[in-house]
Amino acid sequence: MENQTNKLERFKQAVFEDAEKQAKLITEAADKQRETELAQAKIEAQNLADSKKAAADKNEEARAVREISSKQLETKRNVLCHREKLIDSVFDSVKNRLAAFKASGEYKLWLKEKAEKCKQTYPEHKGVLYLSPEDMTFAPELAGFEVKSRDSIELGGVLAVYDDMGIALDYTFDSAFEQQRSAFTEKAELVLG
Repeated sequence: MENQTNKLERFKQAVFEDAEKQAKLITEAADKQRETELAQAKIEAQNLADSKKAAADKNEEARAVREISSKQLETKRNVLCHREKLIDSVFDSVKNRLAAFKASGEYKLWLKEKAEKCKQTYPEHKGVLYLSPEDMTFAPELAGFEVKSRDSIELGGVLAVYDDMGIALDYTFDSAFEQQRSAFTEKAELVLG
C-alpha cells in the first residue's frame, strides 16, 4: 500500500513538474509575442505620432493618442488570448493524464486509500462519500460509507462529507485541478505588465 502511495505521489509530482515546464514555455512564448507586438505597435505609434506632430492640430493629437491606446489595448488583448490558449493546452494535457490514470487499475486502489484515510480522520462519525457518476461502479469497494453520485465531480476522485460536523474532505481531481490552474495562471511570469 505504501509503495502504491509513493507511486501515486511520484505520478502527481511528475504531472506538476511537467506543468511547471509548460509554464516556462508559455511564459517565453507569451513574452516573445508580447515584445514583437509591442515593438510593432510602438513603431506604428511612432510613425503615426510623427505624422501627427507635423499637423500640430490638438484634435488630431488627441485622436492619435486614442488610436495608440487602442492599438496597445488590442496588443495586450491578443497576448492574453494567446496565453490563455497555451494554458488551456497545458491543462488539457493534464486532463488527459488524469483520464489515463482513471483508466488504470491503480485508480480503484487510490479511491479505496482515500476513503480509508477519510475513515481514519473521523472514525467516530458517519460520512457520505461522493463520486462522479462514472465512478459509481467503485461504490461497492468503498465499505463503511454511504456512497452517492455527484454531477459536479467530473474529473474523478472522492469527496467525503460529514454533515453532523459541517466538514468535507475533498480528494477530488476537480478541486486539485482548479487550484493548480489558478495558481499556474496567477504566476508572476504569466501576468502582463
